[in-house]
Parts: sequence; structure tokens; C-alpha cells
Amino acid sequence: MIWVLGEALVDFVPCEIDGRMAYLPQPGGSPLNAAKAAALAGAQVAFVGGISSDFFGDMLVSDLQRSGVDTRGAPRSNAPSTLAFVTLEGEHPRYAFFNNLTSTALVEPEPRAAALRRGDILSVGSISLIDRPGAENIAAEALAVAEGALLAFDPNVRAGMVKDGPDWTGRMERLFARAGLIKLSTEDLVVLRPGMAAAEFASLQIARGAGLVVVTDGASGAQAFGPNGTVALPAPQITLVDTVGAGDTLMGTLLADLCRRGASAPDALAGLSQEALRQILQRAVVAASINCTAAGCHPPTRAEVDRWLEGG
Repeated sequence: MIWVLGEALVDFVPCEIDGRMAYLPQPGGSPLNAAKAAALAGAQVAFVGGISSDFFGDMLVSDLQRSGVDTRGAPRSNAPSTLAFVTLEGEHPRYAFFNNLTSTALVEPEPRAAALRRGDILSVGSISLIDRPGAENIAAEALAVAEGALLAFDPNVRAGMVKDGPDWTGRMERLFARAGLIKLSTEDLVVLRPGMAAAEFASLQIARGAGLVVVTDGASGAQAFGPNGTVALPAPQITLVDTVGAGDTLMGTLLADLCRRGASAPDALAGLSQEALRQILQRAVVAASINCTAAGCHPPTRAEVDRWLEGG
């Protein structure tokens, strides 16, 4: 079982209507996207982040449920939904976030550490870990879960949102110290470990107890580092539409494949062979690439990834 704790927000994506620029509301948020990707890849997934009771929140719940994600454990509140405006100019999307006193920033997740079993995963990360009190509430739950289940962490850095640098950095470090699975981008690494190469970062995290570290690098693909080997794979050649949700799709697909293989417990994760790492990373990279062939975040199903890998 995969439990995803973090933000569910509304992305306002640019579009043209009658020759004028407009913004179209779309479900978004890195954890929400990853939860959808994992469910579409065949995993049993529950989203347990805070969701507003406003009409945007209703839209987010419906979107998660259509992808097969269980939302019964997501606390609903009267606080407004987090909103993000997106520009797709340049190589990477840019965002303007509005998260003040939202259902994300004020979330009080239900304690679940005692309910999670061996092989369960709690996945956290992104902007939900920036603003107190919600950020600290999520971190506390994640660290409690790490005592027994697998903690998966994707920082998905949005440095422009961080108002209290030492507070945020300290929270990142506590999660790095306890996470069994870490996924981050080369852009995240520049902010969190300036001047450090991906291999050095991964080596340090594995020495601290992580079973898998994945570092993504856009069109260049991704690298997976484990105690038993390292794998680097390029991204497949595609007709790019945009990269919205690519990293989230990779993360969700990765989590789903680990569950399918019975490799989601910390010791099983650390025991993966180099060939198993290659196969897991290949599915995740292919899923992320398929996602980039359509506008916005639209993770593929497991069958769609299978067809791609079979050459169809």
C-alpha cells in the first residue's frame, strides 16, 4: 500500500481562447500527481493530504478518484485550496504559488504510523513541507512512520516559496536522514547540496541507510543508486509537448513497481540487484517520457508503459 501525504492544488495552465491568453484550472501538486501515477501503474494508493472543502477541493477529490486513488483518509477543511499559476515558457515550467493559510499549509494529518505495515510506503515532499504548521505536522508524521514502514521523500524544491530558510532546510535534513527512498532532480541538488555531484550525494545517503536514491536530469534521463549498484538511463526520444508532472510520474511509477516486486520494505529495497534497479528505472523513465507527450500531467497506465517497452 502506498500512502501519499502532501499538497493537492489547482494549477492554472496558460491557454488561448478567442485569440486571448487565459488560464485553465487543472488538478495538480507533486504528491497528487505521484499518487495518480502510482494508481494508474497498478498500485493500491491512498491520498491522505489536506484537501479544501471548496469547489476546487471537490474537483481534486474527483480527479484522484477517477485515477483509482482512495481519498477517504484525506482530511477536508474550510481553509481554501492552494493555487498555482504556471508559465510554460522556457525549458522548464515556472510556477507562482498561493499557499497562505490554505488546506495544505494548515493540514493536520491523521496519525498513521501504527497502521502502516511492513511493505507499506509513505511518500512525502514538495511545497507541503514549506509553510508551518502543516509542514511540521507532515514531517512529524513522516518521521514517525519511518520507524517501521518505508519513507519515500521527493523534496521537489521551490526555493522562491521559502520564507524561513533555516526552518525549511532543517526539515529537509531531518527527512533526508530518515528516508529509505529519495528521489530528486539535479535542480534540487543544486539548491540542497551546492557543488555536490549526484553520485556523491547518493553515496552519502546510502551510507546513512537509504536503500535507493534516484536523481533525474530532464531530457538526459535519470540515475538510480543502490547498495548493490548504479544504473543510468537516457530518456527515450519523444515529441515533447511539455514537462509538467514528469518527475511526479517517474516517482509514482517507481513506487508502484517496487510494491509490485515486493521490494517496498526497507531491507528488500536495499537488497535489489543492479539488474532489478535497471528494470525499475526503465519503467519510471518511460512513464515520465510518455507523460511529456501530452499537455499537463497525464501519467500513463501500466498497459501503456508495457506497450512502449514492447515497441508498440
